[in-house]
Amino acid sequence: MTYFLQKKSFFKWTLFLILAFGSTKSYTQCAGNDNSVTVCNKDSDENNKTFDLFAQLGGTPTPGGTWSTNDPANFFALDRNTGIVNLWDVKNSGFHEFTYTNDVCGESAVITVILGGYPGEDNIDGTADACGDNPAVNLHSFIGDETDGKFQDFNGSWAAVTPGAGDHLTQNFFNAADAGVGIYEFTHTVTAVGTCPSRQVSLILEVQRPANSGVGSALTVCNSEDLSGMTNFNLNTLLMDEDINGTWSEGPSTNQLDDLTDNTVDVQAIRDNNGPGTYTFTYTVYPSHAVCTISQTSVDIIILPTLQGTMEATNFCAGPLDYRVQIDSYNTTLIPDGTYGGNYSLSSLSGTFSATTSIVLANDGTGYFDIDASTVPMNEIVTISIESLGAEVCPDIQVPPVDFIVTDPKAMATDSCLGSDVPISLTNIYDASLNFADGNYDVDYTITDTDGIESNFSISDVAFYSGNGSFEIPALQLPEAGSYDISFTVQSGFTLGCDITTSFTVISPPADIVLDLLVDNSCNATQIEVQIDAPNLADGSYNITYDVVSQSSGQVVLENTINFTGGTASYDLDVASLEQGNYTISVRSTQNDTTACRLTFEFEESENFAIEGIPALPIAELNQNFCLSDFASNPPSLADIQVTANGEILFYATESDMDILPLDTELVDGEDYFISNTDPNNNCEGSNRIRVITTLSNPEGPSALNTNPTFCTSEQATVLELNPSVSANGTVTWYDNATGGNPLDNSTLLVDGTSYFAANTESNGCSSTERVEIIPTVYGLEPVSLAFSTIALCGLDNPTIYDLRTIEGDNPYEVLWYDTPEEGNPLEDQTLLQSETTYYAVSFNPDTGCMNPERMAVTVDLTNCDPEDYGFFIPDGFSPNADGRNDTFFVPNIEIIFPDFTLEILNRYGASLFKGDRSNPAWDGSEGGKTAPNGVYFYVINYNKDGHQPIQGRLYLNR
Repeated sequence: MTYFLQKKSFFKWTLFLILAFGSTKSYTQCAGNDNSVTVCNKDSDENNKTFDLFAQLGGTPTPGGTWSTNDPANFFALDRNTGIVNLWDVKNSGFHEFTYTNDVCGESAVITVILGGYPGEDNIDGTADACGDNPAVNLHSFIGDETDGKFQDFNGSWAAVTPGAGDHLTQNFFNAADAGVGIYEFTHTVTAVGTCPSRQVSLILEVQRPANSGVGSALTVCNSEDLSGMTNFNLNTLLMDEDINGTWSEGPSTNQLDDLTDNTVDVQAIRDNNGPGTYTFTYTVYPSHAVCTISQTSVDIIILPTLQGTMEATNFCAGPLDYRVQIDSYNTTLIPDGTYGGNYSLSSLSGTFSATTSIVLANDGTGYFDIDASTVPMNEIVTISIESLGAEVCPDIQVPPVDFIVTDPKAMATDSCLGSDVPISLTNIYDASLNFADGNYDVDYTITDTDGIESNFSISDVAFYSGNGSFEIPALQLPEAGSYDISFTVQSGFTLGCDITTSFTVISPPADIVLDLLVDNSCNATQIEVQIDAPNLADGSYNITYDVVSQSSGQVVLENTINFTGGTASYDLDVASLEQGNYTISVRSTQNDTTACRLTFEFEESENFAIEGIPALPIAELNQNFCLSDFASNPPSLADIQVTANGEILFYATESDMDILPLDTELVDGEDYFISNTDPNNNCEGSNRIRVITTLSNPEGPSALNTNPTFCTSEQATVLELNPSVSANGTVTWYDNATGGNPLDNSTLLVDGTSYFAANTESNGCSSTERVEIIPTVYGLEPVSLAFSTIALCGLDNPTIYDLRTIEGDNPYEVLWYDTPEEGNPLEDQTLLQSETTYYAVSFNPDTGCMNPERMAVTVDLTNCDPEDYGFFIPDGFSPNADGRNDTFFVPNIEIIFPDFTLEILNRYGASLFKGDRSNPAWDGSEGGKTAPNGVYFYVINYNKDGHQPIQGRLYLNR
């Protein structure tokens, strides 16, 4: 330890101050004077642990004051009352200030300790070890002295000597995990402080290989699986990157490992002996060096319980809030009973719906769960599946989905009169396959009368369509009037979970009044008999009215009222006096009857008759021609003969035949037919018939000359251009189908590969039924594909059409270039490109000679010239003396490289003499029409192009 105390200087200065300032009070300088002391090797002297600061004060300090430090790191090293500081406990080298304060005089003095560094002790004998899994090895822990209380400084710097080790060193921490196993050398250096020199120690650290038990995983199986392939399961397969020198241990209950060398287990036996559960095995690896810890990794063999069984969802009827699904015969050996949080899904035409529920499994192998009725669509087949029972149950749910349906089957019966059948309608009825019933089904029904007596009946072959069916209950099954309840079962139909019921009332109706008319001859009547049957009417006077109306004029020609007293009556009407014509006779009665089952209160009977009422003959052309091509779907029949007649037309094979021919009778070429008609007003048939002879025409079909003509899309070819492909006696008519179809307009554009059918049409418009098929090939090709719509070139390179081919895309056909948007001739590759010209590319197929008419435009920029590549320069003078050499000042090629340039010439006074551009690029040396004198002039050039700034310079004119 060295003390630098300038005692003599101290006393000289003290004397000077006394002389300078006169006498002071007795407590002056009671804190002493500031001083500094240097301690270079604090670690070499144990007395530095009790370094006395008070003894270092200058002057005549008075005891009794207190000490303080401005450095928190020194706070606990200093005794504030005695001024004793433990320099071994000051772990940072450098300048340390300690202040002595004496409250008696209110003064302070500062002792500055200039403390040299202590780097610790060398450690190079191989005793410094760290584990290779330690990411933060504190190097300070290896260079400490074993002497109590002696520690190296913390403000030294660590450096790596071993190449590459510095990449893993951060201050005093070394990342051994990243650096890896090996031997590394480091130095710890404390810097020079004042007159104290720098000091350094070395550390050789050996990073030991850590134990690695690997990264574990789990084996998850279901207890329903076939585990016969896992009777010798290697636990090592559940590890990754582990050391091979480890050993396995097991948890309780498994008893699978025989000794420390065993690593295989029988998963099937674990399942069979213990059932579902989690079984843990631990892999332990001991380190090769004690500095590393034991490494252990646990792996799990998880055996999940399995739900295996069946479920039953009956067909429900609408109404309840929940529908219960039963689980039948689940395998109790695969899953224990209890309540599980499950998921189920419903699938139908309306979509898929998923929800959670509680699935209850009882210890007898049965169970159930409920589904929310509001989530189930009505009248649709619904498939329900159990999706899962949570993470603790095998996801392989071995319960087959089942189908069910929630229906709202309805029955409706119509109140009816006694003796009438009762209409029944059934809706929303399904068949056994869970589809809306379609077809014939037997229906059982039970009728319960007012007295509660049940009667069972069946009806066969009730027709159902889309789930709806109707039938009638025979009146015989309803012998009495009154109220009835009825329930239905559709045999061979869908099994319902509810009854189909309804009710109806049978009402006793009154007897009907029957009126009848008997005409002696409807075509030439002379007498009509009116018959009345009203046996149930009470005795009294009743009125029956009748009238005869002329059908031609609508006037009543005969009317009267018949009175009778009930029961039956018969009256004759004489009509022989009526004029020739058609008539209608009506007889009617109106009753005031309020019986509920009376459906008709006005009774009326009408009959048409005629006086001499034979109808006139039909009118038709004797000879009628039929073109067979007009009847592509069906051959011509009697219904196609043109006849004008009043009433229904009747056809006969002969003039006297009485068998009426059906209207769909096919016509025979050259055959004759006989026609009569009936009067619709009286149904009287004419006594005579007319004759019609039919002729069936079918022109000879055309022949094909070229079944596959070819065209280009650009030609816009139409069906008219197919005519040369066929030969016909008449006019060619084109169709879109081999038979029937529609005739095509001649302007119809041809479509590649489409079939067109030609028929021969004669002058009378009849076309042949035989047609020939022509399939044209219309060659089309895609528009040309270009990589860019603009191309920048340099006109100084004399670019040609060949340079445009660099922007041609991947075109399957040849590309032709034009300088016009339409027409024109294709350009040769050697054709020079012109400035301010647009060029057009066209796709061309030389094999077919077809061209796509769409032209793709390309804008050509010929100003893409780098001045440096073309020797661009600005002349510094010219001689306008008319000798033909250098007579004007111009910049070579500027109009190509900088087409938008401007040039201005100024004299030395700044006056503008010339302004030029692309159209006027050269100065001839004139000044306002006069000859400019020899001398220096100035030019200003604006290139007007991105990346090029205006330039100015001087030139010399010398004639």
